Amino acid sequence: LLVLLGLADFCAAVTPIAKVLELMKQMEAKGVAEKEAEAVRFSAFGQWCGDQKRIKTEEIATATEKIEMLTAKIEKAAAEIAALTDRIQELDEDVGRWEKDTKAATEVREKEAADYMATS
Repeated sequence: LLVLLGLADFCAAVTPIAKVLELMKQMEAKGVAEKEAEAVRFSAFGQWCGDQKRIKTEEIATATEKIEMLTAKIEKAAAEIAALTDRIQELDEDVGRWEKDTKAATEVREKEAADYMATS
């Protein structure tokens, strides 16, 4: 009977091969779980990349439209500046002419006043 108990203990004891097999099953389960977790993370990352691509594409399109609008405003302002610069030049010429006319008229009046004073 004792021999049978000893044999039962021997069969119930974990052999090195059984321990290796158990460790390999644990490693396989761990690898499968990590693979599934990585697949979930990769899917989430793929979704994030897709969202970012869409967002950035929309932002680029919006910025491009804004650049075109601002470029048009700049060109319009440049044309207005050129027109107003020409108008300022015309007005400066007018003022110069008026100052010459005023000076000439003042000289004529001073001469007439001198003649009047001389004859009076």
